[in-house]
Amino acid sequence: MSASADLIKVIVIQPTPYCNLNCGYCYLPDRDNGQRMQLETLNAVGRNVLANPITSDPVTVVWHAGEPMTLSPAWYEEAFSCLAAAAPGRKIQHSFQSNAVGINNAWIDLWSQWDVVIGVSLDGPADLHDRHRKTRGGRGSFALTMRGVEQLQARGYPFHIISVLTAESLTDPDRIFDFYRDHQLRNVCFNVEEIEGGNDTSSLKGPEFESAYKKFIRRFMERSRSLPDPFHCREIDGVTRLIGAPAETRKHNPQVRPLELVSIAVDGKMSTFSPEFLGVKAPEFNDFVFADVHFDGPEAMLLHPAFQRLYGDITAGVEACRKSCSYFDVCGGGAPSNKYFELGSCRGTETFYCRLTRQATLEGVLAAYENDMELV
Repeated sequence: MSASADLIKVIVIQPTPYCNLNCGYCYLPDRDNGQRMQLETLNAVGRNVLANPITSDPVTVVWHAGEPMTLSPAWYEEAFSCLAAAAPGRKIQHSFQSNAVGINNAWIDLWSQWDVVIGVSLDGPADLHDRHRKTRGGRGSFALTMRGVEQLQARGYPFHIISVLTAESLTDPDRIFDFYRDHQLRNVCFNVEEIEGGNDTSSLKGPEFESAYKKFIRRFMERSRSLPDPFHCREIDGVTRLIGAPAETRKHNPQVRPLELVSIAVDGKMSTFSPEFLGVKAPEFNDFVFADVHFDGPEAMLLHPAFQRLYGDITAGVEACRKSCSYFDVCGGGAPSNKYFELGSCRGTETFYCRLTRQATLEGVLAAYENDMELV
């Protein structure tokens, strides 16, 4: 199947697959691997991706698919400089999602110099966080993460929180809200415990959790709106933006568009569509590897037979969603990785992931608005 490329808007770079924690719901398949990206590979990323005319300006570079802070600030200083030199004048927005273990002044100095967007993985109060986010020695990581949060707050460095919701967290939105409020954490995002990659089960699997998720979102929104300065919440703000957005914007889905999102593994192998495909064994799709950044630009992926098979499946799945799902205009066909891991094929339609993160989120927020709440 032939495909045309969109401008590359997001580049996910895996500096290392390794993570210093051992979270129970982690999807990363190779998090014991301590390999780190070499300067030769970074130079190739700059030469073949960042300097490529099909890369947008500005472009977001996300350091992910392992714990980025297991490498040193000095490594990133060299990496950032290398990428900037490859595409002079191009605006590069670097972004970290981190467990915040080990944050100190050297890290904050680096991020301040390069204006890096920081997300911290924190699941709420200690008992909820420590239930799943454990050290490699089996202890909870809450105190370590909060130490990093406090370092960021002491320096006044902005950051957001991403919390993974599990069956335990959904039962107590008020306690989670109070925790954020009391610790001055006012910019939050919610992920759900997914069936994906190395995590083959979820405590949220079951129709009862769709109702629980809607109630959680609605209650969190109600509590937030009661404050003089409401929280920023990705899920709530996202629905608010959708209400007034043009139709094409509402259903725009970068995960089904070739090359809009490019993932580059630690060894330079390139993939596209869902970044969660990185490192996954899938012989029918060449393990989701479609090119090598040392030798190719991202557009070479479009010619790979495994890419063409995957794109055919993804396109068929999007069309099936278009015909069968009333939420298509606010989704655009779902996440291919969730279809693959939940249904065994990207040709499928509804997943439990989309029922929670798209359908239940939308219904929960709209229900709160319908409850005589002011639309802002």
